[in-house]
Amino acid sequence: MLAITRKFSALGVKLFIYFWLVLIGTFAVTKLLSAQFSSKSVIVPTHKGDAMRIERITQNINNLALKTPQSIYTLLPNRQARAVLVKNTTSNQVYFSGAASLANVADFVGDNKLTRLSTIKFKFYRLTGPQVIDIDGASYQLFIASRDGNRHFNNMLHRVPAWLAVTTALVISALLLWLLSRSLTKPLIALQKATAKFGDGDLSTRMPLIAQRHDEIGACAASFNAMADKLEHNIDAHQRLLADVSHELRSPMTRLQIALGLAQQTNIDAATREKHLQRCEREVARLDEMISNVLSLSRLENTISAMTLMMVDLEQLIRLCIEDAQYIANNKAIKIKFTPSANPLIQADANLLSSAISNILLNAITYSAPQGQLAVELRQTQRHIIINIIDSGIGVPTADLAKLFEPFYRVAPARDRATGGTGLGLAIAKQAIVAHHGRIFAQNNPQQGLTVTIELPVDISKNSPHDD
Repeated sequence: MLAITRKFSALGVKLFIYFWLVLIGTFAVTKLLSAQFSSKSVIVPTHKGDAMRIERITQNINNLALKTPQSIYTLLPNRQARAVLVKNTTSNQVYFSGAASLANVADFVGDNKLTRLSTIKFKFYRLTGPQVIDIDGASYQLFIASRDGNRHFNNMLHRVPAWLAVTTALVISALLLWLLSRSLTKPLIALQKATAKFGDGDLSTRMPLIAQRHDEIGACAASFNAMADKLEHNIDAHQRLLADVSHELRSPMTRLQIALGLAQQTNIDAATREKHLQRCEREVARLDEMISNVLSLSRLENTISAMTLMMVDLEQLIRLCIEDAQYIANNKAIKIKFTPSANPLIQADANLLSSAISNILLNAITYSAPQGQLAVELRQTQRHIIINIIDSGIGVPTADLAKLFEPFYRVAPARDRATGGTGLGLAIAKQAIVAHHGRIFAQNNPQQGLTVTIELPVDISKNSPHDD
């Protein structure tokens, strides 16, 4: 009983039963109304052929001086093809020949007073008349009834028995409605299976065929594919981040263990022990910085929707970032030059945007030569706001440009030991820019150094980070 209840609770069964009942009800009401208001006969233009035939029959009647109405039937050349109805004008009695299907035509002749020659169309016959004739001193009206030679589809339908017509309509409607309900429920069942499969860990599950439909189900499948893409990307990114963190923590932890081991030796002097302890302190600070950056990167990847948006004066924001970075740049006698050609207001998260710009500036200072110059440019196009940060360092190999913004990526394996960096600054900057629906990329300068470009849409609600 429970299985039957679940079966009839399915969306496909509900759709099928609902539409079928609606169709049956519509058919019944239409049939009832058509039976009430439809006309069994209609007057059409006089049929010329029938008018000529009735004229010839009238001449023959006058020439032969017939005694009874029934004797007229012998004048017909083809009794199956046409019949004659004779109406006594006094008694309204109608005489006719042919099949019983002429009874309704005879009733029409008996019930109506027709005075001039005309043609009346019935389901299977056309009736032409009357022609007044005299038979043995009595006045009659002569009609000729011919089977309608136009065997079009409507006539064929009229000849089909009512039970067969109803059965055929029900069978065809049931088939069509079953196909309709199946076309609606089949993709939903596929979506359910794909969701379950994705939930079981198969992150490559997609619905490309159903997503091509131009309806709500296709939009739902496209949304599922987009969600699956984002989840797979995020999970892969987290797995890579976890692997990278495990790898990156190994080096400072190893150095910390070695330094601790050396500091614990008893046969060393105080100065040497102090040197080892200072090395331990540096490694702990490096671990603290790395963990802080990892948490920042993870937070950016997972809380993009939680940004605090406000109207930001971008020129003023960049000036504050440059002012902070200039303190560090002074240690290498590097001058930061700012050239704004626009003063745009942008709806953004000021803290995220400031963090991204500051990280890029610090990276540029780190890898620029002492007494070099660092330039920052700000301009605006019709669709984008563009920030260029140009350093005077040694640049980056072309093959490595696209990888600069990946977590823990370094151009040289020993670069962290030379600079003390964690390889997360540019990755954090990228996530902050992506959160604003922008993009960030790097390219080598024609002469020397590297240019990092930030493109932000004028309206961050429009996710279209493309070139103008």
